[in-house]
Amino acid sequence: MARVAKKKAVRKKAAARKTPAVKKVAVPKSVSNAEAKVKLQQKVLDQAAKKVDQATTKLAQQRKKVDAENAKLVKARADLKTKREKARKSNTVAAKRTVEAARAKVNTLRLKVKELRDQMKLVRGEQAAAKKLVTRERKKLRTAERNYATKVRAQAAKDAKKEKAAQKKAAAKAKAAAKKAAAKAKAAAKKAAAKAKKQARKAKTKVKKATAPRKTAARKTPARKKAARKTPARKKAARRGRPPKAKAKAS
Repeated sequence: MARVAKKKAVRKKAAARKTPAVKKVAVPKSVSNAEAKVKLQQKVLDQAAKKVDQATTKLAQQRKKVDAENAKLVKARADLKTKREKARKSNTVAAKRTVEAARAKVNTLRLKVKELRDQMKLVRGEQAAAKKLVTRERKKLRTAERNYATKVRAQAAKDAKKEKAAQKKAAAKAKAAAKKAAAKAKAAAKKAAAKAKKQARKAKTKVKKATAPRKTAARKTPARKKAARKTPARKKAARRGRPPKAKAKAS
């Protein structure tokens, strides 16, 4: 039982020696909300920028399509011109049919290019809208960041004020403790000085007694007792005015 109790005591001491966990500084709700708003706004801005990138990529693809169809149209027009010249020279029905087919192809390609260009205008509109959204969201982000910075500064000033007050309090406490310790030390020094003085006095007295010559005690002679002479008491006169009787002389 004693061994178990000893082990428990050792464990308690070891646990007491362990350093306490550092407490996390509690962030005020206003600051955390402002920070969350900044993060959310940054997320919205990233999404808007992503839309701009998507619109830009789409516009580039649409431009490639337009360029390809435009090249086809140019080629078809050149082909139509060549066939017309051939038809004028030959003036046959088959030549006229090839010209009609070439003209139809050119018209089809022209319509397709027009449609692609219209689509490209729509994509450009999407891109412009996405850019406007990015600008708007960036302004909102800057506002949120300014608000967050203001909250952080205000909280930092508040914390600094609290820390200054705590330091002032600790300094006053330390000053009071030092004053108390000084008074205690002064009292202890005074007491020690008085004790030392008393001990020095005692030692001086002891030395004086040790060095002083010893006196021999004189023998006292017993005092002779004197016999108390008894005088006979005179008898008072019985009556007033009468002298006392004289004693008879022996013959």
